[in-house]
Amino acid sequence: MRAGGILRAAWRRRIAHAWTGIPLLALWRLLDLLVPKRRDHWALFAHPLKPGQLVENARAVHEALRGEPGVRTWVFVRGTSTPPPGVDPDTVVELGTLAGLWRLARCGVLLLTNSTSMDMSLAWSNGGFSAPRPWLRRRVVVNLWHGIPLKRLFALANPEQRRHGDRNRFRRLERRHYDGLVASSDVDAHAMAASFHPLPPERVWATGLPRNDFLVQPEADLPAPLRAELERVRALCAGRRLVLYAPTYRDASVARELGYHFSAAEIAALGRVLERHGAVLGVRGHYLANAGGLLPEAGAQAAAPVLDLGHARFHEIAPLLRHSSLVVTDYSSVYIDALYLDLPVLSFAYDLDHYRDHQNGLLYDMELAFPGPVARDFDGMLRELDRLLSLPAFAPDAHYRQVQRLFFRHLDAGNTGRVIARVRQLAGV
Repeated sequence: MRAGGILRAAWRRRIAHAWTGIPLLALWRLLDLLVPKRRDHWALFAHPLKPGQLVENARAVHEALRGEPGVRTWVFVRGTSTPPPGVDPDTVVELGTLAGLWRLARCGVLLLTNSTSMDMSLAWSNGGFSAPRPWLRRRVVVNLWHGIPLKRLFALANPEQRRHGDRNRFRRLERRHYDGLVASSDVDAHAMAASFHPLPPERVWATGLPRNDFLVQPEADLPAPLRAELERVRALCAGRRLVLYAPTYRDASVARELGYHFSAAEIAALGRVLERHGAVLGVRGHYLANAGGLLPEAGAQAAAPVLDLGHARFHEIAPLLRHSSLVVTDYSSVYIDALYLDLPVLSFAYDLDHYRDHQNGLLYDMELAFPGPVARDFDGMLRELDRLLSLPAFAPDAHYRQVQRLFFRHLDAGNTGRVIARVRQLAGV
């Protein structure tokens, strides 16, 4: 009995040290080659950089598969024993354990959100990282991705960005083995196929993004964690209109120099415009960066009505967009999600030339792909913000509808169902 308890504890104990973990992953690759796969066991993965969060496309697929016959889903987490909110603990597996690696070896369907090297990355006590290298040809592998790219990715990135950000050879080679890659429209599918070269273009599915179902589903049909976040943002706004400010990520090499730093006078001017229109600014920076000093320091008096809507407080963007009256960004694809709801959008593109030519770069010309004002300085942004908030109602024009068609084949709540149908067909379940 005592020996059995020790073995069970070892089976579920997290592997923390590289000197045991790296050889074990090499042995696991051999095991993965030999172990039979179950096509009715589907693997989903917590966010690679937000530990313990099952969000966006992965969350939507997980919710749709609850209680569906013929499929067993497993949610793999790393470095935490706490299940993601709203997820049945019996379906959650710590990947960095013997039990987790065995469970992964049995899964015949992998539903990625980034890549195997990121979704399965295991941290060692010495600060290093390694990841299992699953045999992709023995499985159905679908990359759900996590949005509609506006920035250049992978094969299409600016040369300097490509050298810096796509160094993992296995990550590049795995793309050719994806059985499916989710896209939002025909144009988006072409862009994704080019970005994910050498993936065959016919394997890119213009099904729509599962996470966009959360934007238009009846509130009662939303998963409980999203309903709770929607209620919280309503309470924070306290009857005021929400202007969502969501700047994109900039590489650390340029963020300090080129990230916008609002002056005290600018924040005060912004506050006056917001208060005149009964609005509040909700700041949601990229999860790897802050939002440029708009949020007051702890204990300081806010110079403008500003809310912290960061990723630690709100895991999903959908509840925030559902409650927004206007979205302000620079080059974040959050504005594309806003088009699903016919929301007005405003770009504060203060470093457009540098971003386009020297940073990540843009897949599309802003005049083509952005259906709202593009302000190049703070004063221009403030004027447009004032104008848009002054409108009695927002009516999308012909250009707005053209951009919607550019990015969306579907504007319904059926994206998740279309993705699951394609995966079921491939898996034969």
